[in-house]
Amino acid sequence: MERPAIPCLRRHAFRLPAVMALGAAGALLALSSPLFAQDAGAELPEGNSPEEVAQRKAANEQQAQFAAGQLKANADSQAEYERGLKAVEEAKVKIAADEAAAQAAYEAEKSKREQEYQAAMAKWRDDVEACKKGDVSRCGTAPATQP
Repeated sequence: MERPAIPCLRRHAFRLPAVMALGAAGALLALSSPLFAQDAGAELPEGNSPEEVAQRKAANEQQAQFAAGQLKANADSQAEYERGLKAVEEAKVKIAADEAAAQAAYEAEKSKREQEYQAAMAKWRDDVEACKKGDVSRCGTAPATQP
């Protein structure tokens, strides 16, 4: 089902004619071109005194020094960030190595205890068989009766 068009919100109502858009762009370019044309070798516009030129040069130099300081601060910050990332990665590697070592120690201890258990069970089974066959020296003591 198609939605009804709302006459006041049609797109063509908001479009600028192409001529007006090109004219506005041209006017903007004409106004901004003197700003782009000022370089060190260009002649100064009328009304600029030597004091104004000196102030502008000083302000430009101050801005250049400020920008250089920002760039250095950014580079220092980036280096610090990268050092931090490296430290985190090294910590992750150390944690993984510690976990692997702890797991290996756990598995070794578990294996050792399993072997000791199996040996104790084998001895107990042998003692029970010997006791059943009449070797009283291998029989365990009877549990004490409780009062």
